[in-house]
Amino acid sequence: MEESKQIPEENNSIESSSEIKDEINNEENFKAFTEFSETASNKKISEEELNSDLKVENVETKNNSLFKRILNDGFDGISSNPNYKMLALLIILLINLSLFFVIGNVGKAFLRNAGIM
Repeated sequence: MEESKQIPEENNSIESSSEIKDEINNEENFKAFTEFSETASNKKISEEELNSDLKVENVETKNNSLFKRILNDGFDGISSNPNYKMLALLIILLINLSLFFVIGNVGKAFLRNAGIM
């Protein structure tokens, strides 16, 4: 009889120790989860702060955009690369030259029709 009483007590102690281990594991999991969620929320907050800082910087650059664009990209707004600037100037020159010839021919035609030339 005494042996039968001792065995359940040992089984109870074994069961209780496994339950304690399960509870400890659950507590550790809970602590790990809360730490993870806190770090994730802190990262989100820091990312939001960085995004807001970038937006402030973008607003500041938009306020000075015309001056900075002329300073960085040149007056034509193409770029600071001299080859691209030369290409843009040549295109502008060809457009102006073609307009000059068109207007000149229209003027000549007008003067000839008027009998002045």
